[in-house]
Amino acid sequence: MPLTDKCLYWLGKDAPQASFFEQVGIVGTVADLPDVWGGILCINVDDPKEQNDTLEGMFSHPKFWSWSVYVGFDTPYSECLSDGVFNEKLAYEQWQNTKVKLSKITDRSKMEPLVGWLGINRHRRIKPVKLVESLSVYRYPIIEALYPELFSSYRFIVSETKREMLEAETLVDRIRVCKQCNGGHLNYVEVCPNCKSIDIDVQTSLHCFTCGHVGEQQSFLRRGKLECPKCITQLRHIGVDYDRPLETHICHNCSHLFVEADTISHCLSCEAQTEISELIVQKIYQLKLGQLGEYVYQHGKMLQAPELSIKGKVDAGYFENILLWLNKVALRHDEEHLLLSMHLPRLEEYSSLYGDSKLFALLDQITNRLNGLFRDTDICCQYKQDLLLVLMPKTKLSTMPVLQDKIEKLTQLIEEDLFTLHVSAFKIPDPTLNDSVKVWLAETIGSIYGSR
Repeated sequence: MPLTDKCLYWLGKDAPQASFFEQVGIVGTVADLPDVWGGILCINVDDPKEQNDTLEGMFSHPKFWSWSVYVGFDTPYSECLSDGVFNEKLAYEQWQNTKVKLSKITDRSKMEPLVGWLGINRHRRIKPVKLVESLSVYRYPIIEALYPELFSSYRFIVSETKREMLEAETLVDRIRVCKQCNGGHLNYVEVCPNCKSIDIDVQTSLHCFTCGHVGEQQSFLRRGKLECPKCITQLRHIGVDYDRPLETHICHNCSHLFVEADTISHCLSCEAQTEISELIVQKIYQLKLGQLGEYVYQHGKMLQAPELSIKGKVDAGYFENILLWLNKVALRHDEEHLLLSMHLPRLEEYSSLYGDSKLFALLDQITNRLNGLFRDTDICCQYKQDLLLVLMPKTKLSTMPVLQDKIEKLTQLIEEDLFTLHVSAFKIPDPTLNDSVKVWLAETIGSIYGSR
């Protein structure tokens, strides 16, 4: 069926006799849809999984972010990807509004898909969906559909919110995830505070004042009376002959008696055991287009590129202060630390060739690999778009070959031909690094760029 200005495409059963649309084009799959901007489709199938898969598959096409998409019935997944349940009059009116906004975008092929999807229909929101079978529990279907190369849709959300491409609108949930694998399937287990064993029980104990023996109440019972099993003293009056200790728990592994058990988290995905305070708290938001996103939608330009989401990352000013302070401490106490630089010389070329979404996917891969390398005590700073600085306390320059070998092995896992990483190291302290830390860093960075 040829496309007309008022053609509704229909995938599935019970195609209607259109009243507002000029034609109804019936298609068997998403692949049968025309390669055009700003069409409209209704997916009307019986199986919720088929509906969800069709929605996800549709957004893999570079132009289909501009389409209006409706469904026969709502699911939690379709609420994240579609424009709602099909009603011909309402769908037609919304489609007309969408087409007007789309017509004002001069170069649609260069528009960021997510920005365009949100911009042409202001009712749309980036919504999370809870999928218990997923490692992370919550997922963002529209992010995963538009950018399937991403390792983590949550990290994408955090980064884009931070630079105001997106704006958090409603807090949906707050969860804790494993710091090892970012899994949300956690079991909270009470353990012995002494040996961390899970083999603990609640028990009622007695304390004999005569000999000081403490034991389970059952062991004090003799012929219906309380009697110390160690010194055979009859215990008649609580507070005089005996009392009940505050410790109400016992560990069967180390026999330790204690008042309150410790609680640890056991990750059901990677088996890691973690203190509750060390779990990562994630805030799950519903989001809309942010201030920078509005600018990009209106002008079609990026003001800044995505950033790495390395753990322990701080801004440039904070990093400079820490570097200056650590240098002074190292000079006074004769310590040695390491400043590591990681230069990504082809990022700008990669961005111009493949666009921002592909660039973010690459940075996401780099983040995922490098986060496993750095320690919690290391301080990272993306000092420039293509330069990452890492301050590694108590690390000697002599360990650089080992670090470089680890970095090389990690970067070999990044599946991009244009990916290049240059690593340099600088010993801290440096007597020339004084209060003019900006000048010192400028000279150091200049040597990094000048050597390439």
